[in-house]
Amino acid sequence: MRRAIKKTLDLIGVLGPLTNFKHEYFPTKGQRQEMESYPARLKFYSQFVKPGNTCFDVGANLGNRTKVFLELGAKVVAVEPQKDCYDVLRVKYGKRIHLVTKGLGEKEGTETFFLSSSTEFSSFAKDWVDSVQKERFAGVHNWNKTETIEMTTLDNLIKQYGKPDFCKIDVEGYELEVLKGLTQPVKLISIEYTVPEQVEKSVECIKHLSTIGKITCNYSKWETMQFDEPNWKSPEEMIEIIRSKKFQDTRWGDIYISFTNF
Repeated sequence: MRRAIKKTLDLIGVLGPLTNFKHEYFPTKGQRQEMESYPARLKFYSQFVKPGNTCFDVGANLGNRTKVFLELGAKVVAVEPQKDCYDVLRVKYGKRIHLVTKGLGEKEGTETFFLSSSTEFSSFAKDWVDSVQKERFAGVHNWNKTETIEMTTLDNLIKQYGKPDFCKIDVEGYELEVLKGLTQPVKLISIEYTVPEQVEKSVECIKHLSTIGKITCNYSKWETMQFDEPNWKSPEEMIEIIRSKKFQDTRWGDIYISFTNF
């Protein structure tokens, strides 16, 4: 019965607004924490997102970064393949954003998408899903459903929307594949990391971007909204940091990569 009601609401076009209402007025604990961290997020991103800039929000989910980028005056291209999420994005932001309802990868085509019981953990990366459900999310989340999703690339988005001034990538272990679809420097990129499960994947991300242009790196653990290193590091220094116990003890966060020859 619940599934039938959901399908009916979806067909008549009211599921998105109802979902948006739920998130806005009856937020979960995690969503309340997201709202409380908004001022710190706004301050942090204002360092490198300026009015008139273009931002790619890859893995936009329900738009907590999209909201910040819009507030800072940027043009936002939000990439989100999950219908439960992009319906919310459409209702919340409408024509204020360019919404891409595809996945990003190394090439065009289709890929299997592993749907999580919590939308923020859905992923194209089967190896990531297999690793985190053993320990990190054991008994908490499941990935019992799959969906075939149409894919495009960062290079193709750039052809359509122009080069972004900032590209945020948060795709649950699929970051390397997304970056393989990029062959040109972008001013600033952030990629989510998950360690110790994907130490070498993070290393490969740095190595791949180093083949595109000269880069410097930093990172921000968890949602602290501040850089952990006082000075930006060379690719070699960042790889050494990623492989360190100190870094792996952080468990998750974002690595920032700046192209110095942009």
